[in-house]
Amino acid sequence: MMSAKLSPARAILAAFLLFLVTGPLWLPEFHVTLLNYIGLYGLVALGLVLLTGVGGLTSFGQAAFVGLGAYTTAYLTTAYGVSPWLTLLAGLGLTLAFALCLGFITLRLSGHFLPLGTIAWGISLYFLFGNLEWLGGHTGMTGIPAVSLFGLELKDSRSFFYLIWVVLLGAMLATRNLLDSREGRAIRALKGGTVMAEAMGVNTARSKIVIFTVAALYACVSGWLYAHLQRFVNPTPFSINQGVEFLFMAVIGGVAHVWGAVVGAGLITVLKQWLQDLLPELLGQSGNFEVIVFGLMMIFV
Repeated sequence: MMSAKLSPARAILAAFLLFLVTGPLWLPEFHVTLLNYIGLYGLVALGLVLLTGVGGLTSFGQAAFVGLGAYTTAYLTTAYGVSPWLTLLAGLGLTLAFALCLGFITLRLSGHFLPLGTIAWGISLYFLFGNLEWLGGHTGMTGIPAVSLFGLELKDSRSFFYLIWVVLLGAMLATRNLLDSREGRAIRALKGGTVMAEAMGVNTARSKIVIFTVAALYACVSGWLYAHLQRFVNPTPFSINQGVEFLFMAVIGGVAHVWGAVVGAGLITVLKQWLQDLLPELLGQSGNFEVIVFGLMMIFV
């Protein structure tokens, strides 16, 4: 009887999963926090892999959907004491409504008009978050409660780590299943142009709305997780700059591959942290010099 051998890809996956299971038990607090953010950013980048890498639609406004998820749970839990799990459903419903409305308007655009349209509504929602007094304005909202799971409060980054990565891995599995389905084959046809896809009977308008909505819902879940990890929200993380960074994560990791979302999120998050420490030492002064480096990197990539 021949012994079964793991392929290199399966061996790497098994090692990665083992690392995720045991990592919070021995890693320093800083590295656990870094992995939490990689998971949060990877979830948004996963939506962009589906939307941009597979569907060929460019969006710079995903950070606004992250903000919708974060602010929905922040407001409902602090103002009305609603359970965080119920606010997740409320956030998904609100994001679904926004995504459908925005999708029906902006997805009719083509060429460079579509990215410009996503920039426009991304900026609009960002300023909306900052100018509504009942959302805390630019100061933000505090006092967001911790999430409870099976009677256990996830108050620290180590316990929250597992929730973030379970959600991300579940979303990755769902995305792969979607892309391998009949609807997924129709979505893959979008990048090659709508004329050929429509000639083969694909409802391209419907497929565009599907991937746009799914990407928005992934971003919403990331925002919900972010709010309960930080226990505080303000508009800064949901700006257009962050939307550009999310897209860059998807591109740098391999925009057409599901695992590219995690790779890209990991590379950019670690690189950004490294540059924030290194550049002030090299230049002898403090500042957001990593923004300049990322701009040059985007041009080269």
